[in-house]
Amino acid sequence: MSKSKSPPATTPDSEVASPATRSFISLALFAYLFGLWVVVSSSLGGGYSSLLHEKLLNLFQLYTEPLNLEVRASPYSLYSGTPADYEHFFRVEVSTPSGETETYEVPGPMLGSGPRDPYRYQRLAKIVGLQAEISDDTLPAEITKGIGQYFLRQTGSSKVSIRCIRRRPQPMELTIDGQVFAADPKDPSYETELYRATVLVDPEGSFQLIKEMATEHVAPVE
Repeated sequence: MSKSKSPPATTPDSEVASPATRSFISLALFAYLFGLWVVVSSSLGGGYSSLLHEKLLNLFQLYTEPLNLEVRASPYSLYSGTPADYEHFFRVEVSTPSGETETYEVPGPMLGSGPRDPYRYQRLAKIVGLQAEISDDTLPAEITKGIGQYFLRQTGSSKVSIRCIRRRPQPMELTIDGQVFAADPKDPSYETELYRATVLVDPEGSFQLIKEMATEHVAPVE
């Protein structure tokens, strides 16, 4: 005797998500994935983020930062091996009233980055270096002038010299094809000066910036 087949079980209507629920889930998933794309792509360009990208980062960090998904607050970043990924920083030389020179690095104890943006001044130094390489003086002048004003106010000096330095990484092998590299990863031989300017206070009390194109050529920047 043949057995009759029972009809397939049906899902109760109460267990099926409504179209509104499915739309809400899809929208939430899209926002989550879009937020991840925004924070991850912030380190893909090799340069610096656009104004729109920065606004999106500031918006989504309210969600991504508590989940430890904030790329800018992480000590790890995507690395392409180009000079734009090398370490960039400012070296500030302050002339004291006694005629001595005090040297500071930015970021550093004198001027560091806040806890919400620990890599701000590294990015600013990278901006100055990249713009200087394409002979664009506008952003480098504005950024270095702002840093110079800070040191002039804090130290009481009348003149500071600011250099934007790129430090390339130390090779894994210190001897390559007969060339010997320094054992100290912070040795000056790894450094390249990309931009140099002097910020001073004129007799009228205004801050002025002079971009030094070369040792023998000095040109003022308005």
